[in-house]
Amino acid sequence: MKYEIDTIPVWDAVRAATECPLCLLEKRSRQAAVRYYLGPSVMVPEIRLQVNDTGFRPENLRLLSKDPNKLGLALISHTRLKTLRGRWETKTKDLRDAKSAKIKEKVFAAADFLRNEESRCLIETKIEADLERYAFTLLHLWLKDKDFRPAWTASAGTCLHHAPRLLDRAAEQLAGGDLAAFAAEFVGILDRALVRVENDVLAFTQTFDSTQSREINGQPQGALDRALQKMAGVFPEYEDENKGRRGPLMGTVTST
Repeated sequence: MKYEIDTIPVWDAVRAATECPLCLLEKRSRQAAVRYYLGPSVMVPEIRLQVNDTGFRPENLRLLSKDPNKLGLALISHTRLKTLRGRWETKTKDLRDAKSAKIKEKVFAAADFLRNEESRCLIETKIEADLERYAFTLLHLWLKDKDFRPAWTASAGTCLHHAPRLLDRAAEQLAGGDLAAFAAEFVGILDRALVRVENDVLAFTQTFDSTQSREINGQPQGALDRALQKMAGVFPEYEDENKGRRGPLMGTVTST
């Protein structure tokens, strides 16, 4: 698969000095997708058909609900509901008969249908494609841009959630000595970041200890946010609900 090289967002994300540039890129991709599906695309028949067929996951529906375009959301919700209702009626047709045979299997099938519908999401599909492209670009910069490698080495690497994506992409995109060098560098960066975050969280817990007499080593301010992001990536709803304070993506790395 060929990927478009888009270096500026990747450079900006690495320079932002957060716990994970891919988290920042994911957040921006999600925001752009929300704007797209509640923008002029609301009136585009091809897009409406995609929304009707696939829909959005609950967490992204909640983000869409916070957008000012209530009419746009109502329009796509109406036709999506109409599609879902038709599928639901077909899937549960036999359940409307109290004497239906193989009832247990059909009840399980109805539950599986709902789980499958909830798991599909146009926004997540868009984010997935964006992150693959950004991971490709990051590795391209690491390999080709002499100024990028020191900036990457000085960064905090990625969070544990996004690390597998970058490692998988590296194994596919790089080879031989280049792959070995990147892997060793990546592991070293992440090792240092994990030690730092762990120490900072410990320092944060010590600020609650009234008996603490020794000097606290570490950066307790924002430590829990950084630790949560390092372990699990960005929390889109958490970020949205905590506007005005320093959430995981807003807290910068003070040392590595």
